[in-house]
Amino acid sequence: MLLFPLIANFQGSSSFSLGRSRIRSLSSCLKPSSVNTFSPSKLALARNDGLDEITQNVPKLVVLIPAYNEENRIESTLSCYQDFLLRSLPENIEPTIVVIDDGSSDATLQVVNKFPCKIPIQSVSMEENKGKGAALSRGVQHISENTSGIHGCNGRDVWILTQDADGSGDLVYLDGMMQKLKKLLRCDDTTNAGNTSGRGIVIGNRMYDIFSSRGVTRWGFQTCVRILTSNGLRVKDTQCGYKLMTLSTAEVLYKDLNLKGWSHDVEVLFRAKLLNIPIDEMCIEWEDIKGSKVSESGIVKVSVQMLWDVIRLRWNYSVLKCWKLES
Repeated sequence: MLLFPLIANFQGSSSFSLGRSRIRSLSSCLKPSSVNTFSPSKLALARNDGLDEITQNVPKLVVLIPAYNEENRIESTLSCYQDFLLRSLPENIEPTIVVIDDGSSDATLQVVNKFPCKIPIQSVSMEENKGKGAALSRGVQHISENTSGIHGCNGRDVWILTQDADGSGDLVYLDGMMQKLKKLLRCDDTTNAGNTSGRGIVIGNRMYDIFSSRGVTRWGFQTCVRILTSNGLRVKDTQCGYKLMTLSTAEVLYKDLNLKGWSHDVEVLFRAKLLNIPIDEMCIEWEDIKGSKVSESGIVKVSVQMLWDVIRLRWNYSVLKCWKLES
């Protein structure tokens, strides 16, 4: 009976949001004339003044995308994300997209490298497939290494938005999530005098019909997680890939993850609990489509693995204390 609730997390992991059509309607995809070039002047195509105060101390926004065998979808995702970032971000924010190729056996990396970019789009290749958690961990390391030398940039000034390669996350929610993160950081300063850690994270909460098959299984999985983690993760949807956080937050939550596959999200949130990192949640629309990386024949096997991973997480962090966490 415990296996059934886990199924929704894989069925929904490669979904395609209703928001893609909204992104296209808000700003039609660009048709750049040159390959692998970008113009800073393009960042001023449009200005959202409502974000100015919120993002005045955020010179860099990095969209981090783990990808595994996504040659058929990654180009469309990059095109729509680039278009949105060019038109909707305040001109004082520098957007970058980083794609982590998780040991793909297809042409995902080649598609990313040939993509005609108008903002910086970077790719990092992993030699072998290690899982979504491992890819995100490598991505955070890459971002940290490439921003540490920028004058005036620190872990608080760089914000990371994690997204799925199929474009399931709708960037129209970015404004609201940035407002929530800014509020978390402001509260952090207020409640902790002199605290300059700059830590905070906002999680997407995918809206499902609770009476649908996916809604029931999703509810069941979250119930299992709440029981196994003593209801301490502070969010309703642990598996959503739509997360916004500061670099200083990502560096501690994603460093040396023990769970490198589908269940890594639970470890990330469990670490946030242990470190008392401020956290908030935002409802986002979500539409599941075909194309999941887990076939129906493999759902039971992966479900068992995820359940076992969550049990190991609680046992090794709380009982044996053999999984260490640097603060």
